[in-house]
Amino acid sequence: MYDTSSYGSEAASPLPCGECGSRGVCLPTGMSDADCARVSGLVLQQHHLARGDTLQGINESVHGRWYAIRSGQFKSFQADPHGRPCITRFARKGDLLGLDSLDLDHYTDSTTALCDSTVCEFSYPQLIEAARHFPDLARVLECRLSKQLAQQQALALLVRCDYAEQKFAQFLSHQDWNDIDQAHQVPELHLALSRKEIADYLDLTHATVTRMLSRLQKLGIISVRYRQLRLLDGPGLLQIAAGQPPSSKGGAGTTMPGIHLLPPE
Repeated sequence: MYDTSSYGSEAASPLPCGECGSRGVCLPTGMSDADCARVSGLVLQQHHLARGDTLQGINESVHGRWYAIRSGQFKSFQADPHGRPCITRFARKGDLLGLDSLDLDHYTDSTTALCDSTVCEFSYPQLIEAARHFPDLARVLECRLSKQLAQQQALALLVRCDYAEQKFAQFLSHQDWNDIDQAHQVPELHLALSRKEIADYLDLTHATVTRMLSRLQKLGIISVRYRQLRLLDGPGLLQIAAGQPPSSKGGAGTTMPGIHLLPPE
């Protein structure tokens, strides 16, 4: 695990939840400023990780810690029977890390930053105790646990999909197309993960992922420039994700930025 000692001054004065850009998708979502401040008081530390830094490693002690992602993206992976890393999850801004380790003494996977990222550290026992007297926090925690289960179910269905193009379209449709290309006024997405990482996650080959990107670009669904993707035809992507051929082409502006193209997990 990375060394947190160099962040001591920042850990002593974490950014308040009320000033955080992730407030709307994190634990204080939907809360008043006063309740948001109560959640902020539960933050133990904030940790800043560079790309490739490990937040938690296999066999490290859990210590009842949760981490809320304030910025950046993470991947979690375990070793397969042959010792090769097998990616089990991607997490982004607003997600909670550590929910699947609540009843464990040691982590069974490793979680590393895909880009420069910041997380807020919470104590699970403290959160649960606070939730007993804080109904809005209890509601959010229940929703997060439910979302975690839904994500695992969605992943199980995703990896069982027989068609590579449909599987890859489903993966793209679950990403957050938050940014807007100002020149073309269409949603865009920066892939923090490599094509090989996507291939490992979807149980595809690197060549297949590259071919799928080229095919979707040829169909006018997306445009690709290195890791920068622009969404040109949202309904077309959804149709492919549902196993149907796209009926429209070049439907720029047909989706709203910042929402999932498929129902939330």
